[in-house]
Amino acid sequence: MEGVTGTAATAVKRDTRFFKWMRKLQKERTLHFMILPSVICTIVFAYFPMYGILIAFKHYDMFQGVWGSPWADNYGFENFIDFFKSTDCVEVLGNTIAIALLKLALCSLPPVILAIMINEVTNIAFKRITQSISYLPHFVSWVVVGGLIMNFLSPNDGALNAILMQTHLIRSPIDFLSVSGYFWPIIILSDIWKGIGWGSIIYLGVIVGIDPNLYEVIDIDGGGRWAKIKYVTWPFLTQTFVILFILGCGKIMSGGGTFSQSYILGNPANRSRSDILSTYILRVGLNEGRFSFSTAVGLFESLVNLILLLLSNKVSKLLTDKGLF
Repeated sequence: MEGVTGTAATAVKRDTRFFKWMRKLQKERTLHFMILPSVICTIVFAYFPMYGILIAFKHYDMFQGVWGSPWADNYGFENFIDFFKSTDCVEVLGNTIAIALLKLALCSLPPVILAIMINEVTNIAFKRITQSISYLPHFVSWVVVGGLIMNFLSPNDGALNAILMQTHLIRSPIDFLSVSGYFWPIIILSDIWKGIGWGSIIYLGVIVGIDPNLYEVIDIDGGGRWAKIKYVTWPFLTQTFVILFILGCGKIMSGGGTFSQSYILGNPANRSRSDILSTYILRVGLNEGRFSFSTAVGLFESLVNLILLLLSNKVSKLLTDKGLF
């Protein structure tokens, strides 16, 4: 009897939770209808096409379709094995990871520094002009930026070569984009230039929300600007910085989001440094028609990114007690 009573009580409790959920859903129905188009688009364009992942485990034939194509050998993992055995694997993975780590190390702090510097400026007009100028590159397509970089670094009439020649730092023009050793610095510097202003917006938003009384406490204690930055501004920015850093770790196998740069600025002369997983997938998949192979490489890239995101979040929560989720 006690067992029956307990089961009935559990059923009643479950029904109560269900009706509470239904009442809440009815109360917030307007909000749910507002987000419904976004949910439908996400399902249709992000989740429904995921059945195409099966191509990675098959010998895909476009005439037979995804379901009709035969399965690959080695329990479907033949395409993955072929990638790890290929001569391009080490070079492509090395470039991808190296560029992503360089971006994490060198491109994460500049937006923070710019945000702090802008916040310390007291001249409102100068502050607004500086913000506008620093934001503008973000709205310029990488295609346009790539053209500007090519013109700037051109060995024929590029501004950089002209300056170096006039200052007698070099004797003959250098074709920077044809020398693989210059590719990574070009990628990092162009990424900082394009993203520093936009990245600083998030940190400026955090700084605006800081209680001014905290800065007054530093003034009372006799501290200067550096003390305010060290003991007030930076601690408030830490959590935002950690979250953005974790998200950056989730893009390591994508070269830190370097596809556009590598695709536009890359060429056969610098391919030993510019070829990353994303450009390799595009070249092998479309140019060579190896759809199953390129899908396998893309799936490997996505899975490793997911694992790195989860690990970096876990490590961050253990070390700093701050994380993305």
